[in-house]
Amino acid sequence: MKKDRILEISLIVFGIVLMNLGFYFFYLPMGLVTGGVTGLSVIFVKFHIAAWITILLLNVAFLLIGLLFLGKQFFIKTLFGSLFSPLVIFILQTLKISETLIIDHLSETPLLVSAILGSLFVGFGLGIVFRNGGSTGGMDIAQVILHKKYHRNYTFSFIVTDGLIVLLGFIAFQNIEKFFFSIASVILISIIIDQYSIKGRAGSTLFIVTNYPIEVKEAIFKTVDRGVTMIDAKGGYSDEDKTLVICVVNKRELNLIRHVIEETDNEAFTFIAQTKEAVGRGFSRD
Repeated sequence: MKKDRILEISLIVFGIVLMNLGFYFFYLPMGLVTGGVTGLSVIFVKFHIAAWITILLLNVAFLLIGLLFLGKQFFIKTLFGSLFSPLVIFILQTLKISETLIIDHLSETPLLVSAILGSLFVGFGLGIVFRNGGSTGGMDIAQVILHKKYHRNYTFSFIVTDGLIVLLGFIAFQNIEKFFFSIASVILISIIIDQYSIKGRAGSTLFIVTNYPIEVKEAIFKTVDRGVTMIDAKGGYSDEDKTLVICVVNKRELNLIRHVIEETDNEAFTFIAQTKEAVGRGFSRD
């Protein structure tokens, strides 16, 4: 349990660092307002306010909102991310690491490259954080509230909250090219997060109606080492007693287990349903 907790915290730290590197080296120097408190910080840089200061102040405000809606446990977990995120930017600026360190080496289409690479860094960084139950603070808290309390997926949450901030960025900078690249970046980030944080745990659920449940169960254990649930069933047409074996597998195991079932009981009736998220031993934890 302790090792799992250490791994979880380590992954949250890695995700936060990855996200902030994407922001610092790609979005900030190009003036791309892609949403969140980091997007707002790009706007405030125009008024000579350091990005880390804006991020810190807004994160503290959203922390209080998170405490109210998501409880003390989420507050404690988010507290670290809320403070660590601006700390990463502060360290980079204190060490005088140039924001244009990477951009200066791009000879062509720096805006396009920045939008794509920045989205990859930020998207996967946030995806890692969310997948491990953490948050980088700030506007992410509003998105988690929409996801957990109102059952909205992350794509919807990001488009609504970040879309408004992108619009503010356009009003502030009045640059139509950056505006469109910012919109594209928000969409790409939201897709990456939705795919990685949720569908990274997706699988397939097999419902197997068989006369040989023990043999099927043992074959599954031996082949893919997945657990099963067995339920008594009755054939509607034959009126015969049967057993319904339920098993959840990941995508890579699906074709293998189909062949195993066919070899074990070629008269078994199997239907497969796509499972959006599988949580528990063997999927979200060992």
